[in-house]
Amino acid sequence: MATRDELYAKFGITAEAAQLFEVELGSLLLCARAIEQGWRFKADSDKARKLIRDIDRSTLGHLLRSLKKCVGLDDGLAGRFASALQTRNRLFHRFYESHNFKIQTDEGRDAMMADLEAMHVELFNAWQIASGMTATVTAFLLELRSKRA
Repeated sequence: MATRDELYAKFGITAEAAQLFEVELGSLLLCARAIEQGWRFKADSDKARKLIRDIDRSTLGHLLRSLKKCVGLDDGLAGRFASALQTRNRLFHRFYESHNFKIQTDEGRDAMMADLEAMHVELFNAWQIASGMTATVTAFLLELRSKRA
């Protein structure tokens, strides 16, 4: 039987996965724009600073739409990221509302924990995929840079 403290801790861990996914998409978008803008050949710190500011101010949905415009995501991956976006929004905007008074009972808290676990798995996996993509692009950029040196 889950306690309220365990439930709140699981919510926090799940929120962390959502935030890591969001930050990773921003990093991936920054890398993609760097390639697109040719910054690997000639840096433009003013444009880069503006892009970082825009990324930091963007919602996860906006980041995902922007990323789709400059990175070829196959339908499966785009669907996974879109599903993670929906899960993130449900977590932050509707989780407690949708479970209503379940927090008052042992069985209800267990159901809430199961829901949070499923959300955590989805968000964590989306973050891992995005992280792998960012690592690949970063390695590519570093390799290009070393060849120019």
